[in-house]
Amino acid sequence: MLIRCMGLSRPRTPWRVLQEVKAALTPAAWAYLNRALREGSPRPPSTPGLPDLSIGPLPHRSQQTRHPFTASQLHELQPISFHIAPQKYLYTLTLHLLHAHTVVSRPDTKWRDLLPPLEGEQPWWASLYSTLVPRPVGDINWRLLHGAVSTGVFLTRFTPIPDTCPFCNVRETLAHVYLECARLQPLFWLLTNILLRFWLHFSLHLFIYTLPIRGPTKSRDLLVNLLLALAKTAIYKTREGRLANEASCDCRAVF
Repeated sequence: MLIRCMGLSRPRTPWRVLQEVKAALTPAAWAYLNRALREGSPRPPSTPGLPDLSIGPLPHRSQQTRHPFTASQLHELQPISFHIAPQKYLYTLTLHLLHAHTVVSRPDTKWRDLLPPLEGEQPWWASLYSTLVPRPVGDINWRLLHGAVSTGVFLTRFTPIPDTCPFCNVRETLAHVYLECARLQPLFWLLTNILLRFWLHFSLHLFIYTLPIRGPTKSRDLLVNLLLALAKTAIYKTREGRLANEASCDCRAVF
């Protein structure tokens, strides 16, 4: 039942959750469970019921330095009653507890170093999978925000390919692929002209971090984020096409 509740297909993760629950039970709770399982009959009205168990992350005790904008979500989760905990809460808690030592010192996005956000700016993760954005496009943009897309600088560490851009022979970093390459300028000019129709100014920060979706301008925000997501997907696909020696590698035309 716990496996279906958490939306998982394998028993390993629920088993680890159950071990944590068992460790948190008091001796009185263990005595009640053992008696109920042994007798197999409904408890009398005077018998105390199961304690109201709560589930949530423990205070952070790791010696590892915590990033101010950490990828870990444990600091956002508050303890709640276990029997009403929603599926998403259980999944997030389990996943981030299992990988706490890995994600606590990792920033939420690679672009905090490459393109530091302006004051009050942050990646808007909810915009990556809106009602308008197709799933494959959202996946590519999710990977881009995490810096999990291939570049020459990354691939040259374990493959014989050069670390230069296949379009201009400049050292191919993540920032070069999506912000600096000369081939991007026609696409950026087109986006500038389109966004002016929405009374918005195109910028590299807007291109990477997208717009927050707000109530009064929700329709505009959804449409603009779709356009930005498709533009980044066009950059990604045309780069893959150039490496595969395909004919059409114009990101503006693909967009």
